[in-house]
Amino acid sequence: MTDTVPTPIVADAPLHVNALRILGTTATRSSFLNSATALLFDAQTTADVLKNVQEVATKLQKHDIFDEIKVYLDSNHEVTDTVDVTIHLKEKQKSLLRTAFGVGENEATLHGGVSVRNVFGGAETFNTGYTFGNRTKAAWEASFGTPINGSPYARIEAFVNGSVKDYSMINFYKESASSFGARFKSESNYGHHQIAYALINRDLTAQSNSSATVRAHSGKNVKSSVFHSFVRDERDNATLPTSGHYVGFFQELAGVGDRGDSQFLKSELAAQYHRTLASNGSGWRVVLSTGFKSGLVASFANKELNVSDRLYLGGPLSVRGFKTGGIGPRDGNDALGGEAFWAAGASVVSTIPGASHLPIKAHAFFNAGSIIPWDKSTPLNDTVTALSAEPRTSAGFGLIFHHDVARVEANFCIPLRFKTGDIPQPGFQLGLGINFL
Repeated sequence: MTDTVPTPIVADAPLHVNALRILGTTATRSSFLNSATALLFDAQTTADVLKNVQEVATKLQKHDIFDEIKVYLDSNHEVTDTVDVTIHLKEKQKSLLRTAFGVGENEATLHGGVSVRNVFGGAETFNTGYTFGNRTKAAWEASFGTPINGSPYARIEAFVNGSVKDYSMINFYKESASSFGARFKSESNYGHHQIAYALINRDLTAQSNSSATVRAHSGKNVKSSVFHSFVRDERDNATLPTSGHYVGFFQELAGVGDRGDSQFLKSELAAQYHRTLASNGSGWRVVLSTGFKSGLVASFANKELNVSDRLYLGGPLSVRGFKTGGIGPRDGNDALGGEAFWAAGASVVSTIPGASHLPIKAHAFFNAGSIIPWDKSTPLNDTVTALSAEPRTSAGFGLIFHHDVARVEANFCIPLRFKTGDIPQPGFQLGLGINFL
């Protein structure tokens, strides 16, 4: 009996891909597969071959059009220092019926839709969907997207959508909107980028108890906007992180091409940092969570900001202990919002003794923030002074119920500092969402 001695792999040994075979596809175009697998032929060493094979398999998987991907390497005995690569693919069914439960800012939604994958054999997608919830009364969207140069990390999409939303949680009006446009999505090691253009037709309908401000902004208006977002999410869990950070930048430039009734530049920042302070092997853990948000809107051409485009502050997902949008000036029942704001918060989250296995945690928090009307001609020093003067503050404690798709907070809140016109809400307050301050 003889022992088989494995042949060691020399990472820097010369090795190239001589030939590639792709089996098992009927709906996927050869040109798309050639583009998606071209990286294989760039290999110069054994390490390159293994690395590129893994990268190609990962890219094919991310396109979400294959159920199964198997890669085989065979030595080529006719050409030295080469291998032949065979990729066996099993395609997914083209049509998919989707249903999902979603969560927004104090909103629960139900979503249903139909997706068609690999429409023309190049990982194109056609999606239709319908959503409704307690604030979004109805929303629909249809979109068609395709990858760029066979990459799953860059896509371009065309879309058309419509919605009816109830904003009475902040202001007493409903908004019907429809839009069409295009967007570009990219993904890298740094985060996720999205750039979009949309031409939006809006119709604001005041309610019987609306203020004069909301009534003045009622009616139809058009907005031509470019949107940009960048998100880097390194948290270990989206709804209840124990470590990591989150950074999001969001911008909107309205009035593109001198079209529409609005001209402004809006920028918002959201950041979080989470760190475990103490833990043990039995599941007990104490986590420090911090958050910061800020926003600024600069209006152009002396056009007043529509109530739908203003910034608002206060509520269970921002400065707890205040009504949603309840910080800042008001006109009757409606919040007037502002053009500049900041908010910061810190909380200590702990498992409950004897209940570490349950999705329930206890926490204590402190929040602060301020919002002001602002004009782009205001000097920077004056803006900073106005924002830092007399910030609203609150503190409290409560329970966190967390799930992969949502987080619910039941808090006892104590508004510590507020101004005339604010609407503090001392006592119990419920919050539903994902990103809390």
